[in-house]
Order: sequence, then C-alpha cells, then structure tokens
Amino acid sequence: MQEEKKNKILDLNPMTQITMCLFFAISTALYDYIYTAVVLVILFVIAGMAGRLKEFVQMWLKTIVFITVVVFIMQALFFPGDTILWEFFIFSVKQEGIQNGIVLCTRLLGIGSSAVLAIKIVDVNQLVIALEERGVSPSATYVILSTVNIIPQMSKKMAIIMDAQKSRGIETESNVLVRAKAFFPTIGPLILNSIVNAEERTITLEARAFSTNVKKTRLRNVEDTAFDKKVRGFFILALLIAVIGRVIVWMLFM
Repeated sequence: MQEEKKNKILDLNPMTQITMCLFFAISTALYDYIYTAVVLVILFVIAGMAGRLKEFVQMWLKTIVFITVVVFIMQALFFPGDTILWEFFIFSVKQEGIQNGIVLCTRLLGIGSSAVLAIKIVDVNQLVIALEERGVSPSATYVILSTVNIIPQMSKKMAIIMDAQKSRGIETESNVLVRAKAFFPTIGPLILNSIVNAEERTITLEARAFSTNVKKTRLRNVEDTAFDKKVRGFFILALLIAVIGRVIVWMLFM
C-alpha cells in the first residue's frame, strides 16, 4: 500500500485550524477593506494548500459573495442619507449608504470567508475528539456533531426517497408544479425516518455506555504536536496585537 501524502493544513490539530480561522474572522472585523482584501488572498492560498480551493470557491461564491452583494445593494438603496448620487423612480443611491455598505460588506466578507474556510478544512469528527480531550462534555460534542451532520443526512435520505418515487413511476423531473407535487409527499416519510434514526442512535449510544460517568476509550486520538501549539500561540498573539493596535488607532483619531 502507498503511504498517504500528508497535507500541512489538513493535518493540523482541529483546534489550531479553528484558532487560525477565528483570527482571520475577528481581525477583519477590526480593520478596513484593504486588510480584508489581503486576508481574502491568504484564505484562498490556505484553501489551495489544503487541496480544497475549488470547493472553497464554489461555496464562497454561492453563499458569502451572494449575501454580500444583496446587502450592499440594500444598503445603497435604503440607508438614510442626504447626498444622493443616483435616483430612479422611488429608488435612490446615497453616498452614506455606499459608505455604510462598504463597511458592513467588508466585515461580512472577512467573517463569512473565514467561516467557509473552517467548514472546508476542519474535520468535525476530529474536532469533537479534540474538544472532549479538553474537557468538553460528550453530550455537548454529540449535539455539535449531530447538528453539523443533520443536513447532509437528510439530503441523502431525500435522494433515496425521490429515487423510490421514480421507481414507482411518479414524475419528479419536470416543471416546478410537478416537482412540488412530488416533493411535498416525501416530507412525511423524511421526518418519520429522521425521528426513527434519532431514536436508534440514542439506543445505540446507551448500549455503549455513553451516559455513564467513567473514563472512556477511543478508537483514535487527535495528535496535538508542538508545531500545533506554536501555530496557535502565534495566532493568539497576532490577535492580541491586532486588537491592541485597533484600540490605539481609535484612541488617537477619535
């Protein structure tokens, strides 16, 4: 068997990855659009180093960029102000709206892009183990894991139900009305199936002594190397410097 190639980003401890993404998210909320633009370039580079650039860009365009454009348009058209730059019918673009939109959208881009990167590089299963190793309750980590997995699981079940409908001769791929007729009858089985699966998972966990107050063993552990600790320390120090620098700038110019 060939040894799997290691990835410097994906092999980091999940807590290190979360710390890195939190630094980018919080720091972009403190500074202007120039800093956010630099951070965005860094996020794209990190996604590329992790081998997740394509997935990152696709999710980024569908969510963060779309939301940012909508928010900017709403701010430009409806934010109150006196300096009108363009007017049509009942709509008017104001300078104050554009300025406020730039500030708000800069923060949305920074925080949202950091969150998308975290989603793409952090292994939730490893994150749960890392949290438990730091004293977080197994019940809390189970809630986190279940919440993250609920949408993918329901999507898979929906696909299975729709395939079953097709096999019975029900039209599911036509116009919107036909799709709606095929979609709504699947909601009932989907919800019932989710309830049954939740009950089965609960029984399985109790059979494995999930709720007992004893030290538990794991099939795998998440390694926390000296390099991980150095990287976390670097980003925590960088965040403190960013916050202090922002406070100093605010005190000097306010």
